Amino acid sequence: MERITVSAPDGGWTIPEGRQEEAARRLAAFENAAQRLADRHGELAGRMEQLKAEGRQKSAQFREAFGEKLMIQNLMQLWETYGVK
Repeated sequence: MERITVSAPDGGWTIPEGRQEEAARRLAAFENAAQRLADRHGELAGRMEQLKAEGRQKSAQFREAFGEKLMIQNLMQLWETYGVK
């Protein structure tokens, strides 16, 4: 991925002149992806609760949902490590 932002001496970041629209587009795409992951995480949690209520914790569906939920959690934790919330 080509980086748009440039590290500033004060520890902040700047966007080079003429690349603001591109940076805004990329930020919007990231926010859309982050929202979709958060939504999917909630969907999976609900599905897992439903399967659990049916006593199907050992089913393939439950295990697949659990694995996907863990992957999403790990990705969200990684982003939080870098200050993205």
